[in-house]
Amino acid sequence: MEIKRDLIYIADDHIMVAQGISSLLQQLGYTNIRIFTNGDEVLKACNTKAPSLIFLDIYMPEGDGISTLQKLRANGYQMPILILSMTAEKKYVDTSMDAGANGYLHKSCDVQEISKAIAAIENNNTYISSAVNYINTSTIKVSINSEYYLKEALTKREVEILGKYCEGLTTEEIAQQLFLSAATVDTHKKKIMQKFGVSTLSKLVAVAIKNYFV
Repeated sequence: MEIKRDLIYIADDHIMVAQGISSLLQQLGYTNIRIFTNGDEVLKACNTKAPSLIFLDIYMPEGDGISTLQKLRANGYQMPILILSMTAEKKYVDTSMDAGANGYLHKSCDVQEISKAIAAIENNNTYISSAVNYINTSTIKVSINSEYYLKEALTKREVEILGKYCEGLTTEEIAQQLFLSAATVDTHKKKIMQKFGVSTLSKLVAVAIKNYFV
C-alpha cells in the first residue's frame, strides 16, 4: 500500500497541533494537506473527495476521533487512519485499533516517527507510537527535552483542562465552561503541573504546546 501524496486530512481542534503535524508531513514531501477542527468536517470532506491518509485527534468537539473513525469505516472508507493523542492509556489504544485505526501516534511524535508510521502502513502493518508504553500503560514516560518528561498519564479531564489553559482561558472561565468549581479546576491544574514537573502555568502551557501535548 503506497500512501499517495495527492491529499492528506488532519483533524485537530487545536490548530497549532494540526499545523505542527502538517509541517512534519511537508518535510516528508507531502504538500497537499487539509486541516479540519472536528470529525464532522472530515466526514463531509470525504464525501466530496477521499484522501489517501487521515490523522484524527482523539478528543474533538462535534465528532471525536474514535466516533469519526467508526463512521468512516462503516461508510466503507478504507484509507489509512492514524489516531493522534497525548494520552497513552491502554484502553484508548485498544479502542482505536478495534475501531479500525492503522496506528496510534502520541502528539510528541517527530518527523522520524511519522515517517516510520507511514512506512509501517505501506507494509500493511499497524503502528503504535514509541511514546506509548503498551505493555504497562498505567503511566507513560515521554522525553520532551533534557529537562522535562511526563511521568504519569493525564486523565481525560486533565487533557480537557490543559487544552483550555492552552487556549488562553482562565481558571474561572474553564470552570464555567466545564460546569466545575474554580477550586476543582485549580486542583486539576496543580496535578497537571506536577506531572509535567513545572511550577508555573505559563511554563506548563509553553511546554504542552511546544511538544504537542494538546
